[in-house]
Amino acid sequence: MTGSRSILISNRASDRIAAARRWLLELPAGGEAIVLAPLHAAADDLVRACAAERPAVVGMHRMTLNRLAGLLAADRIAELGLLAAAGTLLRSVAAIAAFDLRQDGNWFTPIADQPGFADALARTIEELRLAGIDAKRLRTIGLGGAELGAIMTRFDERLRDSALVDRSEILRIATKAIDADPPPRFAVLPTILLDVPIGSAAESAFVAALAARAPRILATVPTGDERSARALSDALSSPVAACPRHDEARSSSLERLQAYLFKDDAVEFRDLDETVAIVSAPGEMHECVEVARRILAEARRGVAFDQIAVLMNEPRRYRPFLEEALVRGEIPAHFALEESRPALGGRALLVLLECAAENLSARRFCEYLSLAQVPVEPECESMAPSRGELSARSLFTDLDPSLASGESSDSTPSDAPAPWRWERLIVDAAVIGGAERWSRRLDLHESALRARRAELKEGSPASVGVDRALSDIAALRRFAIPLISMLADLPVVAPWGEWLGRIADLTRVAIRQRADLNEVLRDLAPMAPLGPVGLADVRIALTRRLADLKAAAEPRRPGQVFVSSPNRARGMSFRVVIVPGLAERIFPQKLTEDPILLDSARAALDPGLDRNEDRARQQRLALLIAAGAASERVMFSWPRVDLEQGRPRVPSFYALEVVRAASGRLPGFDELARIAATAQSARLGWPAPSDAALAIDDAEFDLAVLGDILGSDPETTRGAAHYLLDANEFLGRALRGRARRWLRRWTPADGLVDPDAPAVAALARHQLKARSYSPTALQNFAGCPYRFFLQAIHRLEPREEPAALEVIDPLTRGGLFAEVQYEILSELRRRGELPVTESSIEAASRLLDSTLQEVAARWHDEFAPAIERVWLDAIESIRADLREWLRRAADDPEHWCPAHFELSFGLAGREQADPASS
Repeated sequence: MTGSRSILISNRASDRIAAARRWLLELPAGGEAIVLAPLHAAADDLVRACAAERPAVVGMHRMTLNRLAGLLAADRIAELGLLAAAGTLLRSVAAIAAFDLRQDGNWFTPIADQPGFADALARTIEELRLAGIDAKRLRTIGLGGAELGAIMTRFDERLRDSALVDRSEILRIATKAIDADPPPRFAVLPTILLDVPIGSAAESAFVAALAARAPRILATVPTGDERSARALSDALSSPVAACPRHDEARSSSLERLQAYLFKDDAVEFRDLDETVAIVSAPGEMHECVEVARRILAEARRGVAFDQIAVLMNEPRRYRPFLEEALVRGEIPAHFALEESRPALGGRALLVLLECAAENLSARRFCEYLSLAQVPVEPECESMAPSRGELSARSLFTDLDPSLASGESSDSTPSDAPAPWRWERLIVDAAVIGGAERWSRRLDLHESALRARRAELKEGSPASVGVDRALSDIAALRRFAIPLISMLADLPVVAPWGEWLGRIADLTRVAIRQRADLNEVLRDLAPMAPLGPVGLADVRIALTRRLADLKAAAEPRRPGQVFVSSPNRARGMSFRVVIVPGLAERIFPQKLTEDPILLDSARAALDPGLDRNEDRARQQRLALLIAAGAASERVMFSWPRVDLEQGRPRVPSFYALEVVRAASGRLPGFDELARIAATAQSARLGWPAPSDAALAIDDAEFDLAVLGDILGSDPETTRGAAHYLLDANEFLGRALRGRARRWLRRWTPADGLVDPDAPAVAALARHQLKARSYSPTALQNFAGCPYRFFLQAIHRLEPREEPAALEVIDPLTRGGLFAEVQYEILSELRRRGELPVTESSIEAASRLLDSTLQEVAARWHDEFAPAIERVWLDAIESIRADLREWLRRAADDPEHWCPAHFELSFGLAGREQADPASS
């Protein structure tokens, strides 16, 4: 039996796992034990390996350190009536402290209102509390220590007032619970810590208390994790020993890499073998394709998918590309990462708030509709006024319990409204924005539809379509008008409690997937007393929190490639490991100091706090863990080009260190590029491998085949790609049409046809000499005859979507001017007062003012100008020009009287003002 207190360290995960497995198998059969691991997956793999060597395994409790602490502290937390807080809730408490700080004024005041300040503050305070540093110690240092201590004091007060406990307090409660008599059940069981990182004083104290009670305890540590090794050695009062392994030889490149990575030991020179591969690709996307290609190659070699891991140091950068590449290669994968994409419900709520900020913009409302978050059966009659200001405690209990549980119906009745058709109604009604305009324009559009319906024959297809549109617009009005009223009634400024109440109402009536939003509102509840704040501040706060909504990773299933960051692979071993991103500023990442507590202050406060040298060690540890997780082969890669910025990338010095440790010789960057070039397959200009057998999907295979043909003798490759014509019936037609474009004569492939006699007769009356065309139509003819044909003959034009007018362009100004002229001349002709003379100019001027006022009102309703002052200035300018026109007409000695004048502007104006007449 291994000693009762043991700490084993090794650079190979397989050795540490083997030692842990032997330790567990030495325990009495049927006895209980606790397996602690950074991830449940690591504990599951270890217990599963033990089960393979015993007829049965019972009593193995698999959990993480946080889970064990929560179980041990649960009774005491419930007895005190406390609530565990993390994530958004802690950031909300930090935001309160930041707000108090901004009110009082101190060293941090200039940056206290910045969007990221509360988040950075929460991280720093959490780190300080885990290290056991209180406000009194903070006041002993400079560089804002006294101010930070004051904030921390207020943070602690807010936690107490809200009956909240953070992770540091949970660990302290659990530590005290272990020391109780009698001790809790989970405190007196044999325990193994499989690569569990110990990085704070609170965690060290908890492990020490656990070690004092547990009859046996074993801890394993990966090489390079010096902080955890020291903390465990102090907590267990045991030295750190090297983990035994069966084969001490360092024969393969992988074993040499694991043994000498980041060590100064002299390494005997040997060429790299197949166990260590280094490749490069044009960009991150191509790099992920190479990862998928390598996975398929290993699978053909007989390696199961679940024995392959992809460990990314920057998951946010690589995850989208890797997901696409794995889907293309039909490779099942488990992403052991929290999803950081915002939920649709959160995005819909943000769009509604943007709609309110943009004067109830119809465009934003249509964007909300496109997110499919309209409740299946919206209860518009329940859209009561806001509950007003809510207290911090009430928001934990007053939200709808059914919504909090995430219950929502996804089934759509057949007779339910169709919000996906509402967008067209909003565009046709030219809503644009404004609460009053929403109601009026929808009413006008419904009137126009009813007038059209009265002219249609009952049962005709057109009548069915109009009936459906009438039903849709009725449903739209029932849902949208109350919702628009709620948005219009949002306060200009208000305390956070009132804002949370209003937002809870919006969520209840307008968001289908709202369980996550209710959780965010509960987490923001401690901010209720703060304020007043405006809509812009609310949007900033919610945007950051809704952007941080994370969906838990799906359970890992057999047969899936494991994808995670290196630190989440602690305690796990794989036959093949792939590490992408060994480029500058990706792996290792750029080191930055904590913006709240600088490294100089940290060194004076407590040497155990993270500084840049510690962050650099953590980056090296991540590479050590990634390399140590492989038992057979490992592949490293980096992108050669930053495609977003259009600049070359260079491999990081970690790539040089990999080659030095594995081969015994430190290469230069040029030599490293040559080593990687021998294994690369993809090219930036032709995204396919040189060998079609290495393609990950059909598209790559086809491009690889065509790439071979392009550089070969046509006689030897004739018919090599004929399979493409059989696989896709449309491809042959498209290729033949493209080939005909290179002929010296016109063909239908050029978009032309050979009309027959009836077609020629129909087109004859549209010849350029047979009728007149506007300058715009002739301009289209000069640019593209086909566009001229569609616009001038078929009368087709792009669909216009109404938008608020921001600038009075010359075309709009000219149209308004011409319509006023038309109305004035028509009325003067009806009165018999043409031409205008000096004796009639006064009456004509009065007519001008009244006519301009009427026409401007119609156009104002149509265009809904975004800036009222710009519109009024334009109207006054047009008024001055029209008066000058009348004056010159009166001064004309010949008294010219127009016999005909333009009708199009007047007709268009009446149609725009009254949709029912069109």
